[in-house]
Amino acid sequence: MLKNYEVTEMTNIRLEKIDFHLKKKLKNKEFKKYFKLEKDKVELAQKISELRQEKNLKQADLAKRLHVSQQFISQIETAQENNLTIDTLLKLAESLGRSVEISFPKVSKQHNRLIVA
Repeated sequence: MLKNYEVTEMTNIRLEKIDFHLKKKLKNKEFKKYFKLEKDKVELAQKISELRQEKNLKQADLAKRLHVSQQFISQIETAQENNLTIDTLLKLAESLGRSVEISFPKVSKQHNRLIVA
């Protein structure tokens, strides 16, 4: 039977291997482009889910407010929805008591293309 510190050590080794593998894969420009896109989508999805939960709403509650299905909200919150429009984002934000702020700062290598705050 493995002890807790052994499991932690094994997990760290696996994570190191994943990090090494990811760094290697990110050298490929095409992979890097799609990786960044998916990362941005996941960050936005997580923020929407977080805001919904702060309001103590279930996905079904938010869906009712937006006149969409619970499945659609689930797809948004799991970054599976590929056609998330500005109109939908504005409606989502309004139903959560928020607004949407869009800016176009200069691109730099240190900053993400999408900043979710």
